[in-house]
Amino acid sequence: MIARYAIEQWSIQCKILKNDLCIRFPKMSFLSSGFPTRRKWLQGMVGASALGRVKPVWGQKGTEDVDVSDKEQSAVEAVLQRFNQARLQPPKITRNRRFVAIGTARSEYVRQVLRIAEETAVAYQRYIGGLRLTVKFGTERLPLIVVANSGQYSQLLGEKKAKNEGGHYDLDENWVATFDHKGRQRSTRSDLERANLVTLMHEIAHQISFNTGLLNIRGDVPMVLSEGLATLAEPGGSSLIPGFGEVNAPRLGVMAQIMKRNRKAWIPLSDLIADDNAFDSPDENTVQMAYSQSWLFWDTLITQAKTREKLNSYFQRIDRRLKPDQRINDFTAVMGPLDIVEKEMYKRQGEQLR
Repeated sequence: MIARYAIEQWSIQCKILKNDLCIRFPKMSFLSSGFPTRRKWLQGMVGASALGRVKPVWGQKGTEDVDVSDKEQSAVEAVLQRFNQARLQPPKITRNRRFVAIGTARSEYVRQVLRIAEETAVAYQRYIGGLRLTVKFGTERLPLIVVANSGQYSQLLGEKKAKNEGGHYDLDENWVATFDHKGRQRSTRSDLERANLVTLMHEIAHQISFNTGLLNIRGDVPMVLSEGLATLAEPGGSSLIPGFGEVNAPRLGVMAQIMKRNRKAWIPLSDLIADDNAFDSPDENTVQMAYSQSWLFWDTLITQAKTREKLNSYFQRIDRRLKPDQRINDFTAVMGPLDIVEKEMYKRQGEQLR
């Protein structure tokens, strides 16, 4: 079973906030798909050897002359194989400095996705690197799949997309996939397109963190850590600028509304670190609290000098961990008692909401 980071829009945040924040800031949730892994799905498709039928259309003058590493070429070929097996039309390939977009979406939207991806990468490098954490981009560009509409997106997945799903980062295949909302007749509003681009920053932050040395893509990484890092990329205001270093007002707003109705909604930090169950809960409020607390968790660790200085040591300690049984011990061995960190989170929440 593959873990998939997915974008879901227009659901519980709108119901909770009941204001314009729900237009600006969609909900991100973790989906565990019960269907076969992407690799097994590929292996089960007929015509796996028919890759030669896909002839990509180069989407940028001279792009075939740019430097392409073997690893990048292999990633692109894997995407082309997926397009072929999903019986999608030949995709265009467009590159910028750090990303390669493969897809069928209109050129204007692809360029916008690439621009936002690059801006997110630059902001990530500046902010995370400023915390003295590892940020080392390789020579290969990271793959982005950008298809024309939701129907093609479902074809790409090999299943009907989840309700309100707008894209995902696939840990197994190491690509970000999304689609153009303007390709759907009933969803041509600019706010829908903007929502997809904002949440795209979240998914790209995942991709960057797993490909620049900070998180081990094959290791055991608590979702409170990976999701908290990705929520740092979400804009704190109404702009389309990555929000590293900003207060994530939508996440805090959701948290405040939920806890106003139920003070027991707070998820103990020990639970968030020990397992990832809250992120996959059938209860929407629990999922929202898990994501909001993940942002608060990171914000607290960064704000407090005594924990900020230990971040690098913590990441080094968990880099080779493959199983979750030592999650609590690894955290407390570096950061200290959980209750002290959790008290700082409570305090930080109060300060931000004043």
